[in-house]
Amino acid sequence: MQGYPLKAGEPRAIPLNNTLLPEYLRKLGYATHLVGKWHVGYYSDYHTPAYRGFDTFLGYYNGYVTYFNHTIEQNDQVGNDLHYDVPKNLSAKYSHEYMTDLISERAEDIIWNHDRRKPLYLQLSHLAPHASDSKDVMEVRDMKELNATLGYIEDFNRRKFAGVVTALDESVGRVVQALKERHMLENSIIVFMSDNGAQTEGLLENYGSNYPLRGLKFTLFEGGIRGAACAYSPLIKNTSTISDQMFHITDWLPTFYTAAGGNLEDLEENLDGFDQWSTIVSAKKTVRESILLNIDEVENLSGALWGKYKLINGAKQLYGDYYGDSGTNESYPKYNVSSVLHSPAGSAIANISNLTLSANDITQLREETRVTCKHPTFYPKCLNTCLFDVYSDPCETIDLSLKHPDVCTYLRMTSYIAGYKKVLMSQTNMIVDPNSYPEHFNGTWMPWLKLPEELVHVLSG
Repeated sequence: MQGYPLKAGEPRAIPLNNTLLPEYLRKLGYATHLVGKWHVGYYSDYHTPAYRGFDTFLGYYNGYVTYFNHTIEQNDQVGNDLHYDVPKNLSAKYSHEYMTDLISERAEDIIWNHDRRKPLYLQLSHLAPHASDSKDVMEVRDMKELNATLGYIEDFNRRKFAGVVTALDESVGRVVQALKERHMLENSIIVFMSDNGAQTEGLLENYGSNYPLRGLKFTLFEGGIRGAACAYSPLIKNTSTISDQMFHITDWLPTFYTAAGGNLEDLEENLDGFDQWSTIVSAKKTVRESILLNIDEVENLSGALWGKYKLINGAKQLYGDYYGDSGTNESYPKYNVSSVLHSPAGSAIANISNLTLSANDITQLREETRVTCKHPTFYPKCLNTCLFDVYSDPCETIDLSLKHPDVCTYLRMTSYIAGYKKVLMSQTNMIVDPNSYPEHFNGTWMPWLKLPEELVHVLSG
């Protein structure tokens, strides 16, 4: 999956010999459901969610769709991309319901109809607040409601972004409330996380803000790659805390597998992820010391984190500056702590918890997560090499590569980035296959290649 993000109708996917998290969990007896985005390939039936470990899938195969019509355009071909799939039965679904609400309702339906004697893995991959494939890239649910509730935000694009995020916030509350009402919340692990930074402007802009961090979604600067996540579980011992320990998205597979009672020896060899369940539950020091951020052999770009240091080689000027709203405009209403405490999610958790959060607790937690730094007039462009201490300089203003050549050389030349380059899979971007066009499938983007079963067995290893 290296390279430019997967396009609609592109015959590319995660190889079948890679076992995905839901496949592992299903072997442990879990019911598994995916709602929302897939975007890891669908050129054959065998590459779709219902054949890769999910009992059901309601959502879209491609990277994004319109919020109401659920369509995507590629090569001047517009097609529906909403599906309801179960193993051996892939079907198009047609709806004009707002995507965020559609995902919420499906999640509630799964929770209410779940057999509680069986463990549940429910993955919600929201469209919000990604840019829509509509001309209006931020499609809000109700414009009248938006202006009535968020009219104080003068920038209309930012106001619409806030409306899209508000609907997402409501979705989280609905899901947590449903878990409480089914008496499942007290035995649940909930993780809410972002996958990358906002794209304030440019390609697929959504008017979000990574302020005060540097860079946008398509860069290796902190604004592009530093994610935020929140984990809830009654098993967490040190609650209401902020962690800045190193964590990579590949860590979720072994972490969730351990939390589900699995034996790590059952997993594939040479996984990139580390089991971080004890880090989450008991605040134990992470075993992860480094992260490969990317190696793009086409753009001659690479980057890595090692402890507090980050190395970037060959950054591009596009999207590498400072962007976005600080969120501290004096015209904005004061942060309403009470609305957090009494929100559906807050009320549901408080109802089953022995711990209570005060307004002061929330205010203090918010302050602990605040990143503060000044944006300089001049800063390194990193067209060749930059080394940053991202703990003391999170906004990446001071290049340390000349002061610490030993660290720079180690990250760049030793077994880390160089080691990964030796095993790097070349980019496999392919042209969009005209046989995939929706006109061949009654107006819907569907799998279009028929793979013989004997070939599937070979590809599955």
